[in-house]
Amino acid sequence: MKSIKKRMKNMSIIKKKIKHNNLLPWFTQDHGTLPASYLASCEEFFKWLEDSKRTGFKAPSSKLQAPSFKLDSD
Repeated sequence: MKSIKKRMKNMSIIKKKIKHNNLLPWFTQDHGTLPASYLASCEEFFKWLEDSKRTGFKAPSSKLQAPSFKLDSD
């Protein structure tokens, strides 16, 4: 019984890798247990999301995109 408690304590200290674009840990885990790079990435995403509410959703890239309509050649 003692070894189970010890293992559980050790498991809580170990930080697991989080898959790219996975927001579930942000909402379900203590932020003190999450990697700093993950927290920074999420905060950047939420800032972009908040900015997008005000300015309209735009692609995060500065690359020009092809128009979705065809031009008449007349």
